[in-house]
Amino acid sequence: MASHRAPTAGLSALGLALALTACAPFGGQAGSGDVGYETVIAAVLLAESDAGGRAFEVEIDDGTAQVHVAAGDRTVEVDVDLTGPNVTDRRDAGEVEAEDREALTRASTTLADGIRVAASAHAGDGSVAEVGLNSGAQASWTVEFTDGGEVAVAVTDGSIER
Repeated sequence: MASHRAPTAGLSALGLALALTACAPFGGQAGSGDVGYETVIAAVLLAESDAGGRAFEVEIDDGTAQVHVAAGDRTVEVDVDLTGPNVTDRRDAGEVEAEDREALTRASTTLADGIRVAASAHAGDGSVAEVGLNSGAQASWTVEFTDGGEVAVAVTDGSIER
């Protein structure tokens, strides 16, 4: 008898992404560049489900989130239309860099959780411009907001770095 666990896990992540989006304000028009953190989190969860890996970078441009996902030893770039959200493109972007792979292995805080923590610590409106992984001994998620603010969150324990 076939297992229903794999499809159920993917559908659960998709359902969570859709639920977060349905409850969240958009945070701006698709072309404005102001995208609320809840919408970015939904895009990250959808991209992780689509690529079968763990997100480590997000770039927002013209209503699209380009989410970089580590799937095994490969980087998969997943484009997510933020008005859906829905996946519009996916492509292999080469090997995951060794430093990034090591940081992701140590990370108990996901990129989505890093965005949540950063948004709660940020004094602005929560519109996200970009999220990246700073590798190294003190690895962190760096969340850049459209108002110029930046918050770094430790990947190991979710604490605010700066």
